Amino acid sequence: MSFTICLATRFGLGEHREDASGDLAAPQGKNPTLMATKTSMLVFYLGLSKNYKLLRIANWTTLAVVNVAGLILTSLIAFQCNPVSATFQSSLPPSFKCMSTYTILYASGPVNLITDLAILILPMPILTSLRLPRKQKIILIMLFAAGGFVTIIGIVRIHYFEKAVSTGLLNWDGSLSFMWTSIEVNVGIFCASIPMIKPLVARLFPSCIGVTGDASPTTDLTESSGTIPSLSADNRPPGFFDLKRPKSALALDMRESIRPVCQIAGLFFIWGFAYGFVDTLNKRFENLIDISTEQYIGLHAAYFAAYAIMPLFIGGPVLKRYGFKATIMTGLTIAGCGCLIFWPSAVLESYEGFCVSMFFVGTGLATIECAANLFMTLCGPAKYSEIRLNLVQGVQPVGIILASTFASKVLPTIYKNPEGSLAETSLVDIQWIYLAFGLFSFILAFAFYYADIPEVKDADFGPKQKGTDNVPKSLLRSEHGISFAWAFLAQLFYVGAQEVVMSFSIAYLGKAIFQSSPRIRTGQGLFIAGRFIAAASMFVVKPRWILLAALGGGGIFSVLAMTVSGGDAQLGMLLMVWLFMSSCFPTIFALSVRGLGVYSKDASKYQVSAVGAGAVFPGVYYAVLRDKGSSSWAARYAMCVPTALFAGAATYPLYLCMRPKERERLRRVENGAQALGLCKRGGSTVEGESEHIEMAGLC
Repeated sequence: MSFTICLATRFGLGEHREDASGDLAAPQGKNPTLMATKTSMLVFYLGLSKNYKLLRIANWTTLAVVNVAGLILTSLIAFQCNPVSATFQSSLPPSFKCMSTYTILYASGPVNLITDLAILILPMPILTSLRLPRKQKIILIMLFAAGGFVTIIGIVRIHYFEKAVSTGLLNWDGSLSFMWTSIEVNVGIFCASIPMIKPLVARLFPSCIGVTGDASPTTDLTESSGTIPSLSADNRPPGFFDLKRPKSALALDMRESIRPVCQIAGLFFIWGFAYGFVDTLNKRFENLIDISTEQYIGLHAAYFAAYAIMPLFIGGPVLKRYGFKATIMTGLTIAGCGCLIFWPSAVLESYEGFCVSMFFVGTGLATIECAANLFMTLCGPAKYSEIRLNLVQGVQPVGIILASTFASKVLPTIYKNPEGSLAETSLVDIQWIYLAFGLFSFILAFAFYYADIPEVKDADFGPKQKGTDNVPKSLLRSEHGISFAWAFLAQLFYVGAQEVVMSFSIAYLGKAIFQSSPRIRTGQGLFIAGRFIAAASMFVVKPRWILLAALGGGGIFSVLAMTVSGGDAQLGMLLMVWLFMSSCFPTIFALSVRGLGVYSKDASKYQVSAVGAGAVFPGVYYAVLRDKGSSSWAARYAMCVPTALFAGAATYPLYLCMRPKERERLRRVENGAQALGLCKRGGSTVEGESEHIEMAGLC
């Protein structure tokens, strides 16, 4: 490839000419070379991970992405013209059409970054768990981490491709991108050869790695044995990081739960900050491509469709099999991929690509929610579960507000030039911000591997009862199936109402009132305050009564929002709806999983999938609005949609208050029993535990 670039200089590469086509043969060898280099490294990793199932699956997945993407990109560059024969002609007739090589390489940049990061991170769990002297381990990790330089080069290369595309000086600015491409390929080959370098280093500099000249200079890393080091710190062998064996999250007292709760609270804040920043970017990008209201609803539906579907196929299964930490890492990785997918969508100004990006981001966040919400519910004393979740869910919108305020001040305004063309520099800025968020998500996922997060196993929920061998495997078929189904519907209705109110505030108030009144900014502040107020109130009032008051208040003020007219009155009613509805989601979630024991993880995935209601009910509101003429009166009339949804959701706390069996389920957990069957039931007894529990007054 280096020879090809040198040869290309003879035919114009590096000349400062605006009329140069720039589509030279130099890029043809780039993708096959990188594909072969990365494939060789991943095949080597397969040998390292032969006894590590999870890493082996990740290896095969990365290997497939590398080769499929490399084949597609190579084919696009090789057959970029129509007809294909025009690709190999120095001058093109006017009737021939070709895609720009630079645009193809520019749009494909994130694919290389994703695979570079995967190759960098994949061996680290194995390397850090090796039983080697500290000096050898540090040197080994640093050698493998040298692959991070390839990622940095990839970012620099993308910058020069972007510059070449935006300036039109393809041969001038493009020559630097090809130079960095050559460096990337050669550094990649060096990194692929690292495992073979140790014998040479051991012979020339034996003191650096702690061996004598007569010692065997090689150690076969592929001879590792055992199973994958668990993503839980309790099963990780001692080595580079000295982690203590944590208790189960269920066994932690108030003091012990503070640290892990704060760790997840930090994740919620970062998640909220990223969401607020990305949401601001999305609104500006929507203005850029002039999407209609119908397209906005479709984009909204793509995001929430991921919530409806993917917890059942990704979040729930990963949580049940691998635990909280693995699920959070998976979610961060998927969300990072979604941010990187925005890059080609922005280059091509593609609404469909933007929808795909939002679907991946939604999938990642839904996966995180499956683990994070349940962890906050279970970690620590059970009687404070609703309080913990409301407090942490209050931290998330704080991050959203801070990010939105920060983004609105520092981000450039997207506009169009007088002739109608897009403002390239603003769009490029947004692409780089998305790229930064994607890379940050990957780094955070890797950091979480070494976080000391307590897990919860099925056995932690308590001893098995005699006579309960035929317990249903499905939550919905268990004795709590009806109650949980009701909770699922309540969450579905509430999220639908919330998204209607949040998505169509402008339609309800009118654009002039919404933009001119600074008081509308207090809506988000009231939303935060509502969660903290609810958490404080739960110290003296039972959560089910707080939930009933919140849903009832949301419904009442939605009815009033239908009847009042005038900007200030409508604004006041809308703000009160924001205040009352804020605590509903975390409270419904925590109440629904109380006392479910081994069914708790299944309950979490179903509760998160209920958030998918946000894909449906905003469209229902818009249909009612259009049917009534899209007037001010029609916007008020359409508030009947969230009113009905609040009313439907309010039946769940009424059910909890009226059913003695449900009150007993909640009371047992409030008194400290986390599991199903910690009390006598139907004449059966708990093996070795019933006497102690009865004496504690839990039954």
